[in-house]
Amino acid sequence: MSRPASSAQRPLSQRLSAADAAFLYFEKPNEPLHVGSCFVYDGHIAKAELVQVLQERLHLLPRYRQKVIFPPLRIAHPTWQDDPAFDLQRHIEEVDLPAPGDDRVLSEFGGKIYAPPLDRAHPLWQMIILRGRADGTTPIIWKVHHAMVDGVSGVDLMTITHDSSPQSPPPSSPPQPWQPQPLPDMTSQLREALNDRLTETIRSWTDSVQWLRPLQAAQTSQALLSFMQTLPSLSQPTPITPFNKTLSSSRQFVWVDFPFADIRSIRTSLGGTVNDVVLTIIAGGLGKYLRARQYSTAKRVLRTMCPVSMRQEDEQGSLGNRVSMMLAPLFIDEQDPLKRYAAQRAAVDQIKKQNQAGFLYDLLNRFGWVPPVWQIMAGQLPAANLVLNTVTTNVPGPQTPLYLAGHELLALRPIGLLSAGIGLFNAIVSYHQTLVIGGTVDPSLVSDPWSYAACLRDSFDELLTARQTKEGA
Repeated sequence: MSRPASSAQRPLSQRLSAADAAFLYFEKPNEPLHVGSCFVYDGHIAKAELVQVLQERLHLLPRYRQKVIFPPLRIAHPTWQDDPAFDLQRHIEEVDLPAPGDDRVLSEFGGKIYAPPLDRAHPLWQMIILRGRADGTTPIIWKVHHAMVDGVSGVDLMTITHDSSPQSPPPSSPPQPWQPQPLPDMTSQLREALNDRLTETIRSWTDSVQWLRPLQAAQTSQALLSFMQTLPSLSQPTPITPFNKTLSSSRQFVWVDFPFADIRSIRTSLGGTVNDVVLTIIAGGLGKYLRARQYSTAKRVLRTMCPVSMRQEDEQGSLGNRVSMMLAPLFIDEQDPLKRYAAQRAAVDQIKKQNQAGFLYDLLNRFGWVPPVWQIMAGQLPAANLVLNTVTTNVPGPQTPLYLAGHELLALRPIGLLSAGIGLFNAIVSYHQTLVIGGTVDPSLVSDPWSYAACLRDSFDELLTARQTKEGA
């Protein structure tokens, strides 16, 4: 397997970008903003094995030995600094699953382990090995703060920490053992923060002025005109669902596996993209789930935020967030799967044509002049969400088996984050010819998440059957 280029092979930026820092500013005690996965491996993995694997690879992941340092007076975004007290053992725990150690126990108990915020006094990641699985496998929950990774860089992380065969040799050792750089003193932090803040403000204003140049102004006007076409639908408040309320601090995750070959066959037969298929399955599943709970879906359209990677080819392997978003409808009231697919595909095609993601990415990057302290204050205000019902991420992963310390990775269960009154998050990832839809929920709002998983399965079965019937007609 070719590994992503190591961050150590190029300058490691210390100052967080505004996008990365926002996940720190908007984090609340009951809304931690880390993401992760539950990896399920064949056989028994000892903690010592996991420690050794990470020790052999941490030089490829220098950010994982760094912690967040906020500058004096919060005059700039925080920086990543080497943690002088870094201890790999602190980031790896072992916990026993309650009996019987089946999927439902993993879902509920794993959610409790996943829920607490990460400790900002140390690097913002953690791994928990779970013992007592009924089938003898070893689940490992990995928590990583969203300030460090987006979906694409999270997959890059997976390829660095795993091998392509059980006999793969470890990567080459660094020329010298790691020695943490000393933390900067308060004077140095203040001086560098002032310099970076001034540079960022000047850059932001310079970029804004460039919008006035004829070519840029024409491009901006066209992008703005396209985006304005989406406003009539976006200005309509979304329906309030049972899972769009004030969040608790509890979390649970469930999952459904689908053969990737079937997903691709639907896409090939009906046109569109894999994401169109996924959105159609989720819209159908949500409709079924809500109607089963006496929630009327008549003439109601939900809205999901779909992150869009803006990562360039030369940024593969880099950490941080390079994402924009598109706000897509979910046609939960359409019970004919083929009509629902056509509606989902047409809506997403229109959003892409309007370049909603590109415009929002450029627009958000114009706000570098906003003082970080204002962003911190805004992040702690109560969130009034009238725009979104859920979030749907879709990240392609490796299609060949991976190994950790010689143990095959059998299954991948993606876990998302909940915030701003959104109590249901759909995380999609593909691995080894399987596409997984993982639902992360607040169990106080979605008390029966496995029934939602069953609705997703039914939605997929209906779409696959309808496609087969259409081809046979």
